Amino acid sequence: MKEIFEQYGSVIIAAVAISALVAIIVMLLATDGVVADSFKNLIDSFFNRAAGTITI
Repeated sequence: MKEIFEQYGSVIIAAVAISALVAIIVMLLATDGVVADSFKNLIDSFFNRAAGTITI
């Protein structure tokens, strides 16, 4: 076990770090995530303001 960590320790750490980063990104970009909610609110606000400025 010690030999495995001596040879592949940096690779294991890199794999864990990349996996954690991917998990965070997936969580933020999920359908009900923080980024998705903010983007939806931005788009809704834009179209509501745009509709309010249109006169017929």
